[in-house]
Amino acid sequence: MNIAFENHRRSVLISALSIGCLVAGVALAQAQNETPGASSQPPSGPPRILKTSPKIGAAEVDPAVKEITVTFDRDMGGGMSWTGGGPDFPTGPEDQKAHWKDKRTCVLPATLQAAHYYRVGINSKSFQNFRSADGTPANPAAIYFCTQGASEELKRKVLKPQIVSLTPVNGAKAVDSTLTELRVTFNMEMGGGFSWCGGGPDFPTIPDGKKPAWLEGNKTCVLPVSLKPGTSYRLGLNAPSAKNFQSAGGVPLEPVVYTFRTKD
Repeated sequence: MNIAFENHRRSVLISALSIGCLVAGVALAQAQNETPGASSQPPSGPPRILKTSPKIGAAEVDPAVKEITVTFDRDMGGGMSWTGGGPDFPTGPEDQKAHWKDKRTCVLPATLQAAHYYRVGINSKSFQNFRSADGTPANPAAIYFCTQGASEELKRKVLKPQIVSLTPVNGAKAVDSTLTELRVTFNMEMGGGFSWCGGGPDFPTIPDGKKPAWLEGNKTCVLPVSLKPGTSYRLGLNAPSAKNFQSAGGVPLEPVVYTFRTKD
């Protein structure tokens, strides 16, 4: 049985053609980094984003840009779920609607302001209308960027969180089985969500009544565990379908595979 401890902030749907549902992702997986065109095999799994415009994490976007685009690795079905809300989601001309440029690239018309931070979701937990032609939904993702003139504070919002430390360390071979919690510490304040992912005997047992928690400052997340001697463990921090380890600005941690073994 697969297990995932997952907590995420709610998002608001801005533009969609129909409503879909996504079961919380629980499979342990690493981010895919295939080179486009490197294989003659047809793409498998959920549709992957090949590129966006503006680029994800860009900090000096020209506010004169009139559209946001996303390009996938395969032909898509024609639906869309651009998600988001509030001042971080760009407005657009009333006479222009989101549309498909071709079967793989979708366009969101936008009117940007200088010195601003933007975040646009592509699918979400509740809205899954970016789907391949065969009906497979793309994993939720986001395009986030700052326009020219943004303050240093706003620019920090587009930085990806990095892991400063793991307890026990990743790859440790002689962990004391009496250890009662795993810890991950980040280099910045996080948003309060988490995705501890995995399943089966490789995933640590969680004591009854216990659950993950953030320490004061939201930089360290603690996962209560009950470990066995002489056992190898494997779990994930985020996964392609579960990315709730996010910075306070909403930038997700790139999925990390975390392994260790307890002493006999």
